[in-house]
Amino acid sequence: MIITVEDIRKVRAIARNIDEERVNVFIREAEMLDLIPEIGAQIYERFNQLGTIVVDAERAELQTEEGAEIYALSEADLTTEEYKFLFGGYYTDDCGGEKKIAGIKEALAYFAYARLVRNAQVNVTPYGVVRKLGEESEPTSQTTIASVSADAYNIGKALLAEALRYWRKYGEGKCCAKPIRRKKFLAIGN
Repeated sequence: MIITVEDIRKVRAIARNIDEERVNVFIREAEMLDLIPEIGAQIYERFNQLGTIVVDAERAELQTEEGAEIYALSEADLTTEEYKFLFGGYYTDDCGGEKKIAGIKEALAYFAYARLVRNAQVNVTPYGVVRKLGEESEPTSQTTIASVSADAYNIGKALLAEALRYWRKYGEGKCCAKPIRRKKFLAIGN
């Protein structure tokens, strides 16, 4: 996963005592259903590998059993375009204007938050599906829940669309590019 619960807390307030594993389910769903189909599995996997392999204490190079070198991919290994696509940043458009993108991590945080809001109160128990309420909580209408969720989802879509525009123009967006349709001519007869 390229975001954590803390990344969601940066865009919207959620309780500190919420079960992180429960939120991680919504993060994974948002990655699989909202993000990866748009950016492609290849660039997602590159971002997902950030910092996952640790170099040993002597700073020796690690190798696979086949002898291929492995190293920890860090944010410093990303190109400027990849970094801005992931974390956001400023760039100059074709007209010379300064633009700001939020990056796909922030877009993903909004997608995951939207899923969390829609499903947070629902729990499956041995006795069926129930809606949990605390002693100091008050139920919210389904309309309010749907509205808050839709708002967050639409913000995520807008942020992702802007990041994709940047990536297709300045990044290595081959994985995101739409295939070019070319006319084919077939010779008929001799």
